[in-house]
Amino acid sequence: MSVLRTSDAKNVYKEIVEIIKNYIITKKAKENFTLNLFTDPDEIIVMQNKIYRYLKIEESVINEIRKILDKFELKKPNDFFVNRIVVADNESYEKFIWIKKYCNLMTEGEIDKGKGHIITIDKDTPVEEILPEFFIINFAANKETIKKIYEIYLLLKRLNIENIKDETIEKLKEILNVIECFTEKCEIDIEIFNKKRNILKNFKGVVYEHQQRINSEIITEVEKRSVKIDAKEILTKNLKDISQIQPIGKIINDAVENHLSKIIEDFGINRTDIVSIFEREYPVRVDEEEMNKFLDKISNEIMEEEYEYKIKAVKKLPDFEFIENLCEKIYSIDEILSIVKFAKEKNCVMPKISNVLFFKNAKNLLISNSIPVTYSLGGEIEKRKVAMLTGANSGGKTTLLNTILQIQILAQSGLPVPCEYCEFPIVDEIYFLGKHTGTLSAGAFESTLKTISKILISKTKKIVLIDELEAITEPGAAAKMISAILEILIENNDFAVVVTHLGDEILKYTNKDVRIDGIEAAGLDENLNLVVDRQPKFNKIGKSTPELIVERLYRLNRNEKEGEIYKRIFEKMKK
Repeated sequence: MSVLRTSDAKNVYKEIVEIIKNYIITKKAKENFTLNLFTDPDEIIVMQNKIYRYLKIEESVINEIRKILDKFELKKPNDFFVNRIVVADNESYEKFIWIKKYCNLMTEGEIDKGKGHIITIDKDTPVEEILPEFFIINFAANKETIKKIYEIYLLLKRLNIENIKDETIEKLKEILNVIECFTEKCEIDIEIFNKKRNILKNFKGVVYEHQQRINSEIITEVEKRSVKIDAKEILTKNLKDISQIQPIGKIINDAVENHLSKIIEDFGINRTDIVSIFEREYPVRVDEEEMNKFLDKISNEIMEEEYEYKIKAVKKLPDFEFIENLCEKIYSIDEILSIVKFAKEKNCVMPKISNVLFFKNAKNLLISNSIPVTYSLGGEIEKRKVAMLTGANSGGKTTLLNTILQIQILAQSGLPVPCEYCEFPIVDEIYFLGKHTGTLSAGAFESTLKTISKILISKTKKIVLIDELEAITEPGAAAKMISAILEILIENNDFAVVVTHLGDEILKYTNKDVRIDGIEAAGLDENLNLVVDRQPKFNKIGKSTPELIVERLYRLNRNEKEGEIYKRIFEKMKK
């Protein structure tokens, strides 16, 4: 941006950046996108060559990569907390106090307060052995993004566009294999763990359902067998429960065993773990202590096995910085592909570095259906590098200044430009002074003159674009001032275009061979629209057309009184 020395030039730069941003897919690339105006030709050539490589990619492949880039972002993982008790001595406790955000950190004297998976550490224990989740979760949260990186890198490797190493592809593949089973919350999504989580989630409910069925089946079976209870037997044998009566006890035991088998089959667990879960007396009850003991065992198994699994996984993963760096390259690729998309849609060509500014059939990026214009500062068409641009109101003079600036900004950034052919000089400074729209005042005149003075003092290679400088003072003084400015620009061997309506007057005061180009209006068409040839005529003053605009107002106006005013003005201007 240091090449652009005025706010008006920087505003045009911002407009170009916004146009290209509309082609960028990823949020991060769009936020960070800028154009760098280089003053070193080697840097421009490097950028041009990079774009050349991507311009060779088939449109279908570009669209495929851009499709992969949709919703591409590096996510910040959510906070996590694991049910792990980390037991530390006093020294290591202070060192690892920060992990209390993620797990339970306790001293040896507090261990009886906790419940969960317990590990003991000292001051030399690596963090990845205490909290492997701390390293895995970034990968897990960005699993889809890493898949996209892998897919794009495979495509680019196949096309031989970037210097992508086989080791990078293999490393990405290994990372994906490691994190495939991890959820965004860093839980392990594989059958062995899901099976045990299912037990924790559903076991109690299933057991109580079976309890109800067991008691129901016992009643049904007793009725079916017409089992009779002998009161004398109960009294003489001092039985505490009817389950102690042999036929009934067998019915209860058979029902319990039958349902235990179903529970074991449904959950895939060992019989010895739940054999005592039902109390074998009528009515059959669930032994809560036995059930909770079993569920605690399963919970501890999950925590310990997941911990061991994660320890092994984290040893296979690189620093997450590896992924962050690849993402930055992906954002850069998004930018380049967006420039390519922009260049193809705008029919751009790659400009040539030269000592002249010349473009053929260039189009202004900010105007829809822009009319192509050819122009030159220096070179074969017109060797003089400083020009006055004169001519019709609303004829395209300001548009041409903007087009010159757009071309130079894109070209000096190493980008293609919207024209059929282009040569451009590398300059150190670009100045653009837009048309002054404020009230004419001594303050505005003085401020503008100070700005122009700094421009003219600078002896670096530069482009100067000035739009209707006469707006800041009276015409007579403006013509003399502009003539002096043009002479100094010529002496400095600068590239410059000065838009003015004072061409004839300026020529009276200048001592230099000042070039003057013109844009002319041919008249009004059948719909009373101004007909303008927007292609400047070299070395010809373009006549301003206020009389055509007055004629248009006169002929279009339906108000009799206003129409009479326009008519009188028009007749005076024709004389």
